[in-house]
Amino acid sequence: MTDRRRARRSAVVLAALVLVAAGTVAWVLLRGGPEHRLTRPADLDAVTSAIADAVPDAQADADVPGVAVAVVEDGRVVWQRGFGVPEDTVFQAGSISKPVAAAAVLALVDAGRLDLDTPVSAYLRSWRLPADSPDPDGVTLRTLLSHTAGIDTAGYQGLDRGTPLPTTAQSLADVHQTEDAGHYRYSGGGYTIAQQVVEDVTGESFATVVQREVLDPLGMASSGYACTTATKGHGYAYAEAAAAGLCSSAADLGRFAAWLDSDDPRAEAMRTPQAATGGDYGLGLELDQLPTVRHEGVNRGYHAELLADPGKAVGLVVLTDGDRGGDVVDAVLDAWHSAD
Repeated sequence: MTDRRRARRSAVVLAALVLVAAGTVAWVLLRGGPEHRLTRPADLDAVTSAIADAVPDAQADADVPGVAVAVVEDGRVVWQRGFGVPEDTVFQAGSISKPVAAAAVLALVDAGRLDLDTPVSAYLRSWRLPADSPDPDGVTLRTLLSHTAGIDTAGYQGLDRGTPLPTTAQSLADVHQTEDAGHYRYSGGGYTIAQQVVEDVTGESFATVVQREVLDPLGMASSGYACTTATKGHGYAYAEAAAAGLCSSAADLGRFAAWLDSDDPRAEAMRTPQAATGGDYGLGLELDQLPTVRHEGVNRGYHAELLADPGKAVGLVVLTDGDRGGDVVDAVLDAWHSAD
């Protein structure tokens, strides 16, 4: 595992998993595991059978109540299964929100409403970068989506469901640019700035824009940001929709993975390595396991992963509602590779 990847994975979990004991906050770090890279199965039935056999034991060992898995091949979801929950159960997707957000931003770029390389200060109305930002012109949608804008705030813990959510601008109160752009630093705060840009330019909520530009066109009918039907988790809600607020089913995210495998120019742009990332990050996608592209999602009470491989035309989604759901993801990947 590269130092950059280790730092990024730690940042995701530092932002999401907290244990509170005697007033002390201890951050839970990710464990090692298999390579998160896909092969094209020679025998798809053998792979799905191996996954179905592996999940229950891993689920029990990790104390994860619910798991849903979807497998993609040749542009469609070819297999899905729920374990402890129906296969169409909706889960919080955590940071898998980021590639979905990036796809929405790129739709607005295609429509001529945004430009990836214009400083976001040209778009922002409801919130401004702090006056002491060292490199405000370096904060563009491209650098925000690739985590190279110098923005702090790795991620968010969420609020108890039922607590009134702040506006996007209010949630940015403690977000700062703390270094010049041009250095990789995983930042959920950067995606919240991108969310504010979308809202200021369109005059609509971020959720409305994503619904119109991404979810509806891809047939992701179970996905959205209200999360009223999501499995139990711990009930945390997120004003920071672009960074952490998406809820979705395995099949819906399988449709998104199939789109990521496609030759759509937006998907190709997302899969393109960006400057200052060492080739490990595109626009909303982790590229550290090329040719597989991927993203993990970790909210409190949830752990998820989405993987796609355009060259092999395959994809995999694993959603769980447990803090140790990463162990289940590893078991699914082990089953995929051992059966192939």
